[in-house]
Amino acid sequence: MQILSPEDRAVLWHKTVEGGSEDRESLLRILAMGILDSAGSKLDLYSGGYEAPMVETVELLDASGYLGRDDLRQAFEEADESEEAAAGFFALLADHLRLTADVERLPADARLRALELAHEWRDHVLDRPGKADEFLSVADVAAEFSVTPQAVYKWIREKKVEAEKTPGGSYRLPASQFTRRGRLDRSRLAALQRRLVERHPEPAGNEAEIAEEIRRRRSE
Repeated sequence: MQILSPEDRAVLWHKTVEGGSEDRESLLRILAMGILDSAGSKLDLYSGGYEAPMVETVELLDASGYLGRDDLRQAFEEADESEEAAAGFFALLADHLRLTADVERLPADARLRALELAHEWRDHVLDRPGKADEFLSVADVAAEFSVTPQAVYKWIREKKVEAEKTPGGSYRLPASQFTRRGRLDRSRLAALQRRLVERHPEPAGNEAEIAEEIRRRRSE
């Protein structure tokens, strides 16, 4: 396994996004392998059958246009710096896949697959081996709330969340402060979004719209 430098990853990402149609399939596959080499290796995702789902992920993001997002490219360049950076990149991948599921021009089966992959990658971030139950990393919180790790660092600086700084300089956040009470269960949210995609050709709606639909159904 040869992990690309941040500069090489930036070049690969740009070449893939800007590449022509004749070599696009090969570039997408190379990018998928580059993601597993860098970010995946930090989370023990390099081996074990993750190649095909990652290729699907990159292809879906390319089809929706989200592969060209600067936040995703920047996170990829930094993905091998630490386990936290890698987890943050996968959390961002999951977030963009959820957005892909709302792209109207994509076939319903592609949007459904984007949803499935979003939850698969998010689960890998939150349920990876060795993660303590009592504390969450910045990447864990970012994945749970569908924000960037930078947003979580801002919450810490503004003392909106409790956090302890480790001797190594990273943060760990007590899990007890993040309660699911009053929040929507994401598995129910995903199930409803899948049903909406299956029934209607128009976009499935964002999470706020789906949340309102769940609340309406509960009140009936």
